[in-house]
Amino acid sequence: MIIRRSGSSNTTRKRLEFLLLINVYCNRFNYIKNDKNLEIVFPNTWKVIRVFPENDKQQQFILELFKKSTELELNFWKAPYLHLDFSDVMIPPSKSLFINDLLKKNNISYIVLINDVEKKIYDKERKSRLNITLTGNDEVDSFLKSRLKDDVFKSHNKARYSFGEYTDYNDIIRWLNDIEYNYPQISKVFTIGKTHEGRDIKGIKIGDPIEDSNKRGIWIDGGMHAREWAAVHTALWFIEQLISKYNIDKKITDYVKTLNFYILPVANPDGFEYTKSDIIPTVRLWRKNRGEEICKKDKWKRLKCCSGVDLNRNFDFHWAESGSSDDLCSDIYQGKSVFSEPESRAIRDKLLSPELFGKIDAFISLHTYSQMWIHPFNHQRHSYPYDMNDLRRVGEAGVKAIENVYGTKYKFGTGADILYPSAGGSDDWAKDKAKIKYVYLLELRPGEEEWEGFLLDRSQLIPTGKETWEGVKVVIDAVLEESKLKIVLSNINAGNTNQQSFQKINNNLSSRVRPQVIRLGNTQRISESIESNVNKPVNKISTTGVSLRTGLHRQVQEIRERQFQARKLFEEKQKQREVQQRQLLEERRRIFEENQRREIEQRQLNDRRKSLRQQINSFSTSQSQNIGCFDKSSWCSHWINQAPSICQTSHIYMLRDCARSCNFC
Repeated sequence: MIIRRSGSSNTTRKRLEFLLLINVYCNRFNYIKNDKNLEIVFPNTWKVIRVFPENDKQQQFILELFKKSTELELNFWKAPYLHLDFSDVMIPPSKSLFINDLLKKNNISYIVLINDVEKKIYDKERKSRLNITLTGNDEVDSFLKSRLKDDVFKSHNKARYSFGEYTDYNDIIRWLNDIEYNYPQISKVFTIGKTHEGRDIKGIKIGDPIEDSNKRGIWIDGGMHAREWAAVHTALWFIEQLISKYNIDKKITDYVKTLNFYILPVANPDGFEYTKSDIIPTVRLWRKNRGEEICKKDKWKRLKCCSGVDLNRNFDFHWAESGSSDDLCSDIYQGKSVFSEPESRAIRDKLLSPELFGKIDAFISLHTYSQMWIHPFNHQRHSYPYDMNDLRRVGEAGVKAIENVYGTKYKFGTGADILYPSAGGSDDWAKDKAKIKYVYLLELRPGEEEWEGFLLDRSQLIPTGKETWEGVKVVIDAVLEESKLKIVLSNINAGNTNQQSFQKINNNLSSRVRPQVIRLGNTQRISESIESNVNKPVNKISTTGVSLRTGLHRQVQEIRERQFQARKLFEEKQKQREVQQRQLLEERRRIFEENQRREIEQRQLNDRRKSLRQQINSFSTSQSQNIGCFDKSSWCSHWINQAPSICQTSHIYMLRDCARSCNFC
């Protein structure tokens, strides 16, 4: 839109404001259907509530709601797995009064987080951010700039992408192709398969030289769950860092020259595109792929058609054992069998291909939301891989690196320990079957206590990418260090190194091994046993027909044999005691860590309860202080006539707009 200079500055400003207002409302009506229902009739909207169980009985009731969520058409944004912790639930308009009555009957308190999910989707993701061409008029341009939410993102990349915005799959693939065109020496777009709807599943390989497939590698994927748009944007941000800073940033250049990166930004293209097709919550918040639709009758003999599989429950690791469902209509439907879906098979085949198998040292899967750094294994609680110490060391350093950027705090642990058990995940499969060392699943912003869940504001996309990249760089550094070490070791084996290189490696390896002191008990009894065996009298030697020299020789041999047996017995007992001592120390360490973990969890739970109660009280207090004894809306009486209990069920909303009609003052 071009604005010509004419008339006074006040006239120009008014004309500009009017045109901008018309533009915003035109865009709004393009995306929102039946707007009057969304804006006026409050009960007829999708909303998200936060429920607070206060005892075991209430906790069990909410858990039963979760188990029947498919039947009740509820969508749990935060599942009720932690003891007496809050849960976030999206409720359809048709179930609002029913759920309210259920919660009221069981004395379960709740607050409304999002009054209108559809409107929130529009505001967060679709509403124009006024990126308008500047006019050259300083006053008008200043007015326009004041409406822009983000600074312009600057990049050295010749291939341009709209970072800080949500784009569609075609835009993403177009950008990947532009990167390959502009940087053919370090990038190559690859296709790992096709989706149910025939879309190519594309990723990009980054490395210098691009033809070298013998280097160690890192795999990163995003968008396995369709609604998690911020995970897709973050994967694209990683690509941008590797491409735009190559030959500029020394560290990034070292990454690209030493390693190969395989990045799959959208692992579920069909589902991703489906969530882009409408702002209706059932569409925008779709989780699964777009697999075969199957129609069946429910227990009331009604025909119900459902489709899609949760791809992160479809991998071959303890498949269908926990945290998944055999109900096709469930959000966590595991599929008919392992790798029943073309998307999960494509990832499996790529990672097990001769190009990648045995060469990938890190696997990172990006998801949203909760701010958690998750490591294997997730199918059951307290189940860990053999190299847990390495995973913990690198993972906790990654969590710290993320916090150092903006102060964003992540939890670290297995999904089973800090969330809930779930089998059939791609990360567990990558660790167990693909034999990859550093395997992590990252749940990005926002935190689990935030109110907007999957609907991350666009202004947070770039900060999310920046902080997550710092955490992932810790993993890359660990892989890079081990990769360089393997290269030097291979040179040693081939005889192509000098003594200095060998000494350097030896020092490096020695510095990683912490010396341990093992204290053994009852060593006095062992010594006495040896002494008794050594000093045991030998058989007298008959000198009849045998020379004295032969007899003495035999006597010496017997003594030596007994000494040897005694020493062997001592060493065996010593080894047994060392093993027992190590087992005892390990068991004590495990018990200590478990007690520590439980104490931390309990403290965190208490802190969360306290914080949430303060949050509720402060919110209600602030609303009460700002309210007058009058109705702000002319629709109050209409709402109360339509839903007599609305003053109680939507207390915060009605306190603000209908204080007089609800007798709040």
